[in-house]
Amino acid sequence: MTAKRRCILSVLCAAGLGLALWPVRVAPPDEPPAIGRVQRVTDGAVREDITAQLDRERLAAQLAACKRSRLPFYQTGYTLDTVRYEIDALCDERPLHLVLGEGSFVYESAPWNYRLRDAQPLIAALDAAMATKEKD
Repeated sequence: MTAKRRCILSVLCAAGLGLALWPVRVAPPDEPPAIGRVQRVTDGAVREDITAQLDRERLAAQLAACKRSRLPFYQTGYTLDTVRYEIDALCDERPLHLVLGEGSFVYESAPWNYRLRDAQPLIAALDAAMATKEKD
């Protein structure tokens, strides 16, 4: 193999790897997901439905700004000890389930999940909304 071919092959491999590792949006920005239910997980396993206490449109916009990994990972289950919030939504007529906490991820159908790259602002916004509601 000539040096020129090796160089071209190296560039193509690097571009493919870069594309595979580049995060993508959870939902298209012009079509935010429809939030169905939001649950807060407390005491490691107690789920509290907080959907009615939140501004769903604002949450949908924040959710659409989140990015996920392009490549899925295999996961057969998770423990609620590390979960703070669970969000069920519809995006382009597909179910979307977000698990927010220590290891935040999103999936359409298990067991193939995508890691959320920037879930911390979404968690902080949910925490802030709940703190405001609890003061009222």
